[in-house]
Amino acid sequence: MPPPAYFRKGRIVVEMVDVRRLATLLTLAGVVLLSSDAAAIDIAATGSWSPTTTAGDLVSGAGSELVTSYESTAGSLTIDISATTGAGDAWRVDVRRSDTNWPTGAGVVLSIKRIDDGAGSGAISGGTGYQAVTTSDVEFFSGSGDRTDVDIQLKVSSVSLLIAPDNYSTSVVYTVVDTL
Repeated sequence: MPPPAYFRKGRIVVEMVDVRRLATLLTLAGVVLLSSDAAAIDIAATGSWSPTTTAGDLVSGAGSELVTSYESTAGSLTIDISATTGAGDAWRVDVRRSDTNWPTGAGVVLSIKRIDDGAGSGAISGGTGYQAVTTSDVEFFSGSGDRTDVDIQLKVSSVSLLIAPDNYSTSVVYTVVDTL
């Protein structure tokens, strides 16, 4: 059965971007590249998430509001931290949004959390509860040593039929900062 005529289909695309923050800042064609001649800790983020709203997301069928939040599948998004000097080399991961077409002013919130420790030497802490991802860098989690397959989860909340239908898109930018 097709969705009711008043229901408008929309989609939110969240891409993952990894960035290294060290010494020199270059801007090239709108992409921020950070590099240094010194040894650098590397971060790699893999995965993407594209939730789509359909008539099946109406809370009680025709005439009702949309489900207000959507979560990515556990394990579909991962972060790797590498090229540390060993288990004692401390770092932190900052996160921010880089909007392409995001419903700013509509109250839609993108949140992130870490759902496991991954594997590797050293330790990892923080980031296990959802926190909002804004357009400014905020600390997500911290750790030390190389870590692989750190699973993360994203959530979009405050979704509503009052938001104009469109294909909304943002990228999550991850920055690893060497804290030693």
